Amino acid sequence: MMASMGIGVGDYNRDGKVDFYISNFGDDYNVLFRNEGNGIVSDMTYRAGLVDPTIPFLGWGTGFLDFDNDGLPDLFVANGQVLPIVDKQSWGTTWAERPQLFRNLDGTKFQEVPPATGSGLADVIPARGAAFGDLFNDGHIDVVINNLDAAPALLRNVVNNGNHWATFKLVGGPKSPRDAIGAKVFVTAGGVRQRADVFSGGSYGSNSDPRVHFGLGPATKVDKLEIQWPSGKKQEIPVPGVDQILWWMKSRDRSNA
Repeated sequence: MMASMGIGVGDYNRDGKVDFYISNFGDDYNVLFRNEGNGIVSDMTYRAGLVDPTIPFLGWGTGFLDFDNDGLPDLFVANGQVLPIVDKQSWGTTWAERPQLFRNLDGTKFQEVPPATGSGLADVIPARGAAFGDLFNDGHIDVVINNLDAAPALLRNVVNNGNHWATFKLVGGPKSPRDAIGAKVFVTAGGVRQRADVFSGGSYGSNSDPRVHFGLGPATKVDKLEIQWPSGKKQEIPVPGVDQILWWMKSRDRSNA
């Protein structure tokens, strides 16, 4: 029986359906569920290579993010034990634990990014919540971790690989929420179609940047941007370029979505 802690939602295999990543208690592994549609999900954790790396940790805040902008959503997990007394026991674990980042290799398998000395992934902290967003508006998704009895930790994304990106801020109209919560966004670039959703809350007791971010890899243009508004209205919008943050207000047109 699993003791679930946090949840990440995203389309890791780019099939247009949102998948789920569930962080769990210690001595258990976090679970990756692939959405098959029609209310059916499949446990893909073993096939994705995500079982062994997470068993020693107790996971909390988690989420999908494209940290390297290659167009494949990666996974992040904030970890930490529940009882400080574990530091005084010979249980093979500690109160504070390092976070984990898993790179999406091909839409089916993940590989842990090594916790390089001096990096945020090597920080041993009593983490709980994790929020994701482009804090510096530089096209890179950063992570803010809420820690127990300590200041929050900011993990700034400093990856520099030349990959392109696009970020969209949506503002709803008369028939959709002003914050566009519930909107679905589809971007096609370089022959690949990606999905992102506007959420409120998630991870573990956290709320992330409501803007939707897409890594585009080497693609230098967006071929198609599709928005499905909460009202049910669908739009296709031209995108003038990449490597920028674009706003779209539903009130710009007359459809009252």
